[in-house]
Amino acid sequence: MDESGIRIGCPTGETVIVPLEVKDLYTTSPANRKSLTIIEAICANGSHFPPPVIIYSGEKIMESWVHENLTGAKVITVSPTGYTKETIALA
Repeated sequence: MDESGIRIGCPTGETVIVPLEVKDLYTTSPANRKSLTIIEAICANGSHFPPPVIIYSGEKIMESWVHENLTGAKVITVSPTGYTKETIALA
């Protein structure tokens, strides 16, 4: 099992092109972004690859959070913190 956290709206690298007159550049802080957790697992003998589990932070799943092209994720759930908890891990 592998658990990864993802910050929504925080690219890993950015290229910014500005005029020479611009001396200061301000960017948004990743600290104020929403995050989610994705859990991937495999069967020990390699015969079965369960779908990933996507965990949003919240109390219920809003339809607007799930893109229509999202494929392969059969389990989309929520937790108050956006992290896994015992009831999600054992489901």
